[in-house]
Amino acid sequence: MTSARKALFIGAGLVCLATDTVGIFLPILPTVPLYLLAGICLANGSDRLSAWFESTGFYTQHVAPIKAGEGMTMRSKVTSFVTICALLGLGFYMMRHTPAKWILVAVVVFHTWLFFVSLPTREE
Repeated sequence: MTSARKALFIGAGLVCLATDTVGIFLPILPTVPLYLLAGICLANGSDRLSAWFESTGFYTQHVAPIKAGEGMTMRSKVTSFVTICALLGLGFYMMRHTPAKWILVAVVVFHTWLFFVSLPTREE
C-alpha cells in the first residue's frame, strides 16, 4: 500500500474519530458506526495498529474465526444478540412516539438473520 493511501486512511480515521467524539454529546450523530469506521480506517492506514489489533484476545477469540469462515459459538451469538437487543430496546423505548422506532425493529430483524441464519455456528 502506498504511503499516500495509508495517509488517506489515517486522515479519514482521525476525522471519523473526531466527528464521533462530538457525536457523544450530539444525539443526531451515530457513534458506533463512526467508531467502527474509524477503527477500520486506522487499521488499514497503519500496519503496526493492524498487527496490534490482530494480536488482541478479542480478535483471536471473536473476529478471526468469523474471518476464517468458522463462525461464532452459540454462546457468543446469544450474548451478542441479547446485548444488541437490550440496547436497541432502550432506544426503541426512548423513541416510542416517533415513526423512526421502526428502523430499530428492522435492525433487530437484520441481526436475528445475521446471527442465527447467516453466520455458521461452531463448537465451543
